[in-house]
Amino acid sequence: MKRRYMAGLIPALAASLLLLCGYSSLDEKVFDEADLLTDAEEQELQEEIVDLAEKLSLDVVIVTTDDARGMDTDSYAEDFYDRHGFGYEKENGSGILFLIDMDNRQYYIDAAAAAQEIYTDMEQEDILDELEDDMVEGDYYSACRNFLRCAQSYGTNDEVALDGYYDEATDTFVEYSRKEQQANERAARLRKVFSLGGILKRLGISLVIGAAGVGLMIFSVRSRRSPGGRVYLKPGSDRILARRDHHTNTTVTTRHIPKNNGGGHGGGGGHTSSHTSSGGHSHSGSGRGF
Repeated sequence: MKRRYMAGLIPALAASLLLLCGYSSLDEKVFDEADLLTDAEEQELQEEIVDLAEKLSLDVVIVTTDDARGMDTDSYAEDFYDRHGFGYEKENGSGILFLIDMDNRQYYIDAAAAAQEIYTDMEQEDILDELEDDMVEGDYYSACRNFLRCAQSYGTNDEVALDGYYDEATDTFVEYSRKEQQANERAARLRKVFSLGGILKRLGISLVIGAAGVGLMIFSVRSRRSPGGRVYLKPGSDRILARRDHHTNTTVTTRHIPKNNGGGHGGGGGHTSSHTSSGGHSHSGSGRGF
């Protein structure tokens, strides 16, 4: 009796955990409403998304549409995300959505909840850059695959928003004070300087410069020596003549150089332009026409 009870309890607990988590690998994540993909392509993308979502701890969704229901592309993307309750840690939680809107002829990236910290404005624009050729050529399957590749690359590069953070309790993106932003920017620059990649890059540059300097010195030593300067002098023409210089006056001009107070966002993390959707949830996004 006890064994049968435990056997029935385990699936129930597993189902409860899935509901609490908000994400299930069994859920549909590719919504090809514009019929731009074959069934085989949809299945391949679905399988890639399941693996990627577990790596990123984010919900990942791909949507195509040829009817935006009179909405702008950004509004349609946010509304689609909110209506389906996507989210990795909970319903209407953290995730990233890629939309191909054939109605408005735009492609769009929507980051929700904590994903806004990971995919900043700058990184979203970089991803759009990488998808542009596929979109212009009409290779929508390649665009979707490249989106997943970029989502993994930018989602695991340890760079986050420097201007704020997502607050789960209020479902808003809270901006840091200017002083906190500057401190984050300095810390990000230091991390970049002392990262393994940064050290190797500077070491490589130093080696190239050093090798070039040594090469020039060896070439100089081995080159044929030029005749002494006296060969070209007329005998007796090197006598020193007495001369005297008279100082008249000096004019000094000064100019104030403005100090650079470190404007902008350094370290690659950048800024997140967050807002609240019509569904009442925190989103950020970037789009482009094709």
